[in-house]
Amino acid sequence: EKIDISIRKGRNGNILVASADSNIYIVSDTDKDGHADAQSIFASGYYIPLGLTVHPETGDVYVSYQGAIAMLTDSDKNGEADSSRILVEGLPSTGRHQNNNLEFGSDGWLYMGLGSTCDACAEADARNATIMRFNLETGEKEIFASGLRNPFDIAFHPLTGELFSTDNGRDDLGLDAPSEELNLIIQNGNYGFPNCWNEQNTPGCENTIPAVAFFEPHSSADGLDFYKGSQFPAEYQNNAFVGIFGSWLNPALETGIKRVILTPGNGTYTSEVSWFAKFPKGVMPLPIQFGSDGALYVGDYINDVVYRISYGIP
Repeated sequence: EKIDISIRKGRNGNILVASADSNIYIVSDTDKDGHADAQSIFASGYYIPLGLTVHPETGDVYVSYQGAIAMLTDSDKNGEADSSRILVEGLPSTGRHQNNNLEFGSDGWLYMGLGSTCDACAEADARNATIMRFNLETGEKEIFASGLRNPFDIAFHPLTGELFSTDNGRDDLGLDAPSEELNLIIQNGNYGFPNCWNEQNTPGCENTIPAVAFFEPHSSADGLDFYKGSQFPAEYQNNAFVGIFGSWLNPALETGIKRVILTPGNGTYTSEVSWFAKFPKGVMPLPIQFGSDGALYVGDYINDVVYRISYGIP
């Protein structure tokens, strides 16, 4: 069964979809009617590919799969990768979480979230529960920020270039805590996992950084992207959109897409959070990505489909 795990916009308006069947697909809408009419396999053999990104200059595809990052090149531009090179391997990926989605910064480094091995513990490997970054030219790699239980997706603010990440809290504190998060990621920042959550104003949490936006406890805030297109009304510009996956722990929670209006001040942001789209029961969105057409693409983990949300028709 093919399950959509990660989505990224490719070149020529195509959408790249990473799937639980270990394939990377190219999905195309050749007649521009808002519905895909062509699908092909771009590459195969990537176990649990939770992250995809495309190099902004070369067009090479980077995939984050269990324990590793690979670069895929389509030299003859025939829609099928003809070479694959492992760039990073040996990432700690056993346990509850693994390496997640990835994104190139304007500094040329490749940034990626790496989840915890546990629900709530002190990690044996310092790389777990962090944001890492990789210099692909020099081979340099480092922990950029820490204390993030499962930073599933990251995105750079289109105006400021600041890095943001979703994160999901521990599950052992009951149904009412802690909240899921959207975080402004600062280099060398500590975001509190496992001992600090929500406002993080308890003893021992003085040097940790609280989130800039909160979502329902255990609702699983995962996919993240900023709107920078021109299709949606102007008030959506530069807003963050967050996929709310839903909960195995509390199945009554609603799923869908949250809109986050961020207002800068005092070196951080305040936020206004509202529903952009609520989904019916049985729909669990995991990756989200705005396409070059200005529409929002949403991968449904349960139903093996990608939804396209546009303003106007198609």
